[in-house]
Amino acid sequence: MKVICPSCGRSYSSFVPPRCSCGAELEISYDYSAVDVSAWKKREKGVWRYRELLPDVKRVITLKEGGTPLFKAKLSDELNLNVFIKDETRNPTGSFRDRLVTVAVSYGLPYAENGFAVASNGNAAASLSAYAARAGKEAFVVVPKKIDRGKLIQMIAFGAKIIRYGDSVDEGIAYVRDLAGLNGFYDITPENNIIGLEGQKTIAFELWEELNPTHVIIPTGSGSNLYSIYKGFKELLEIGAVDEMPRLIAVQPERCSPIASEILGKKARKEITKALGLYVKDPVSKEKAVRAVKESGGTAVLVGEDELDFGERVLVNEGIFAEYSSAVVIPALFRLSEEGYFEKDDRVALIVTSSGLKAYYREEKFSIGGTKLEILKLLGEGERYGYEIWENLEKPMNYQAVYQHIKELESLGLIEKSRRKGKRLYYRLTEKGKRLLENFSE
Repeated sequence: MKVICPSCGRSYSSFVPPRCSCGAELEISYDYSAVDVSAWKKREKGVWRYRELLPDVKRVITLKEGGTPLFKAKLSDELNLNVFIKDETRNPTGSFRDRLVTVAVSYGLPYAENGFAVASNGNAAASLSAYAARAGKEAFVVVPKKIDRGKLIQMIAFGAKIIRYGDSVDEGIAYVRDLAGLNGFYDITPENNIIGLEGQKTIAFELWEELNPTHVIIPTGSGSNLYSIYKGFKELLEIGAVDEMPRLIAVQPERCSPIASEILGKKARKEITKALGLYVKDPVSKEKAVRAVKESGGTAVLVGEDELDFGERVLVNEGIFAEYSSAVVIPALFRLSEEGYFEKDDRVALIVTSSGLKAYYREEKFSIGGTKLEILKLLGEGERYGYEIWENLEKPMNYQAVYQHIKELESLGLIEKSRRKGKRLYYRLTEKGKRLLENFSE
C-alpha cells in the first residue's frame, strides 16, 4: 500500500488522513503490476479475497462479509433489459458498511488504544458495534437524533457507547474527530479516514468477476460508496482486467440531493427524507462522487418520496426486503428505462445497500414497544416488584400478561432481578436496558 500526496510528495504509512497536511486529497494506491487476478478465483469469496489491493494488516477482524449474491432480476423481462441485483443486505450486520468496517477495524487495531469511533447515520455505527465487539474493543458511535430504530437496536445489543448528536450525520463528523483525538479512539469515519473505503471498493471487484456490468445504479448519501465502487473499477482498469469503466448512476431523494443535483445542474434541497440513510446535507465526499460519475460517463436520478414505497414493493417481489435508502434504485431504473437511456444488451447492476429490518418505520415489528417500553420506563424511575409494575401501568391488563412481558424483558437482558423482600421479587434495569431506554426516549 502506498499513500503519496500528488501535490507535495509527502508519503504516509501509519495513520492515513483523508487530506495531506498541504491540503491536497490523498488516495491509496498499490503495486498494480504485481496483481495476479487469477489467484482470486482460488480463494474464498469475501472482502479479503482481494488482499493484494487492500491495506496490510497484522490481524483480520472478519465476520465473513462480502461475497454477497448477484442475481438476475425478474423485472428484466418487464423492461426488456438485463438487470441484476447485488444484494448487500446479506452482509453480517445487514449492510454494505461491513465491507468498510472489516478493513478499517483490522487496520486500526494497533492505533485503537481505547477503542474505535465513528460518525454515522446508522449502518456504519451498527457495523462498528459488531466488529469492535468481535475485536474485543469498545465502540463509540456518534449518530444523529433522527435515526432508524432498527440500527439503534443493533448498536445497543452489541454494547456500543451511543452519543446522539445533531440533526444529521454532517454535524457528527467533526465532533467524532475531536472525540477520537482526545480519547485515544481510532476514528473509522470515511470522511476522516480513507482506509475503510478500500473495503467498500470490493463491490466493484465482485461485480466484475460475475457480470462485468455496463451500468451500476447506486443509492447515494455521503457519496463514499459511489466513490469506492469507482475506485475499484479504476484499479481494474489499471491492472488490465477491464477495458472500460461502467457508467455509474447516483440516485438520491429529491428532498436531499446535494450530489445528484450537482451532477444534473439543479438546485439542491437539504430536507429530511424517509430514506434516512441518504439524509446527508453537506457530504464531504461530494466532489469525489461527482467526479466519479462524470469520469465514468454516468448520470444521476432524483427520486420522489412517493416513489419509495414502489421501489420497496418491487424489491419485495424479487425476494429482497430493503430499506427506503436502497429502494431508490428501482424508480431510478424505471425512469432511465422509460427515457431510453439503456440499450438492449446492456448489463445493469443495482446496488441494494441495506436491509429493511434496520429501518425506523418498521419499529412496530420489533419486540420492544408498547407495554414493554412502559415497563422499562417504570423501572427507569427505580426498582419495582411485579405487582407494583402491574398497578402502575396506564393501560389495564391481566397480571399474568404483565408477568409474561417481565420474563421476556429479562430474557432479552434488559431487566434483572435485584433483590427479594419476603414474597416480593424486585426488578431493575440492566446497563443494556438503560441504554435502550435512554435512546428510545430521544
